[in-house]
Amino acid sequence: MRKNICLVIDRLDGGGGGERFVLSLAQAFSKYNCRVDVITSSDESSYPLDTFTFNVHFIRKMNRSILNIQNAKYLQNKITDIGVDFDLVISSLLHTDRICKKLNMPNTYYCIHGALSTVVDSRANRKIGFSNFRRKIYSHLIRKLYENQNIITVSDGVKQDLIKLGIQAKAMQVIYNPFDFDDIKQQSKAYPIEDQDYIIHVGRFGVEKRHDLLVNAYKQSGIKQKLLLLGDGETIEQTKQLVTDLKLTNQVIFKGFNPNPFPYIKNAKALVLSSDFEGFGMVLVEALILGVPIISTNALSGPREILVDELKPFLSPTGDVKALAKNIRKMINNPIKITNKYTDRFSAEESVKKYLALCD
Repeated sequence: MRKNICLVIDRLDGGGGGERFVLSLAQAFSKYNCRVDVITSSDESSYPLDTFTFNVHFIRKMNRSILNIQNAKYLQNKITDIGVDFDLVISSLLHTDRICKKLNMPNTYYCIHGALSTVVDSRANRKIGFSNFRRKIYSHLIRKLYENQNIITVSDGVKQDLIKLGIQAKAMQVIYNPFDFDDIKQQSKAYPIEDQDYIIHVGRFGVEKRHDLLVNAYKQSGIKQKLLLLGDGETIEQTKQLVTDLKLTNQVIFKGFNPNPFPYIKNAKALVLSSDFEGFGMVLVEALILGVPIISTNALSGPREILVDELKPFLSPTGDVKALAKNIRKMINNPIKITNKYTDRFSAEESVKKYLALCD
């Protein structure tokens, strides 16, 4: 029997992991003959929506500047307009979760994409003084939001983080992000790449992504390959300044955001992830699907579940420039051959089966 799926997220124009997850999952559901409706609050998208086979609905007024109870009314009105009884509703990202909680829709699952303890710490440390008090307040609010709710986490690391926060969910399970192997491989042929002999980092420029660590490690590695940085974000100017200070302007290339980074990934000698924390690290799996070896920091969750067997030694401690530089150099000099054993468990088929089981 055909299932009706609703995915709710507050934006699709950030180019982040949550946005990519929603679109990938929607596409995967569509291929399983589900009706899929994505509801979002912005009519802008970093991705070409006309290429997808699902419905996208925009609610311009559903934003952070107004009360969640009012946002919930806008969302309810949109669902009423769609006129479908949904078998499964999946909410992504904190702001959206607060809105969906107000509606209390049947069979709603909250998908947690990152370690919420890092959100608590970040908000607690925004101002000088009373950080421990603020940490307790934010922790309480998080626990209250997800108390007795159905939760999905994108990695076991995220699940363990929620447990440590004291969140008492109605149900909690791990479902890895879906990856359409054939589609990723096809997209990797979309356009030619002029750049040659390089390693790559793909991701938004943000504090947690630690581009400063990456650039310094690249400098220390001494490899001859160039470093390509795909992405955009708030820390890009600081990163450009660091590249200038280290006299790497001819070696570190800023390529900007690209909704299809796969041709660049496919042609890279290796992909590097330098984050302090991740929810999962989708780009690591995408690189493996394209046969590209990976190096990563042992971020709070995700990477350690992806870099297994022969790849495990290429996990370095977060913040450790020397260790990351050593692993970059080691991978370039003795690259690991990537086979299906690293990727099979991340197929879209496996993920969708687990999600559809929630409809029963």
